[in-house]
Amino acid sequence: MLAHIETAVTAGWPRVLKINRRGAEQRRQRALRGWPTKPGYDRDEWPMAMARRSWRTHVAYVPSAQNRGAGATIGVKLRRFCDGVRFTVVGY
Repeated sequence: MLAHIETAVTAGWPRVLKINRRGAEQRRQRALRGWPTKPGYDRDEWPMAMARRSWRTHVAYVPSAQNRGAGATIGVKLRRFCDGVRFTVVGY
């Protein structure tokens, strides 16, 4: 997932994001149209649906376990923050 973030940022997508939870599911559904599922992989979005205002995003296939683990960790870290808070994803 970190490799996907770096690829997306290099392509011009933002590194600093802002929480925008309302409408995330609809943005995700629209962004992933035309990206078929692949066994063992998730369709990862950058910026993630809960951190953008448009359906437009950079999509890449990443291993499911890696994507879901990272998503769970990010979700726990951001749960306490309100919409509008800016954040950056940092890898260790």
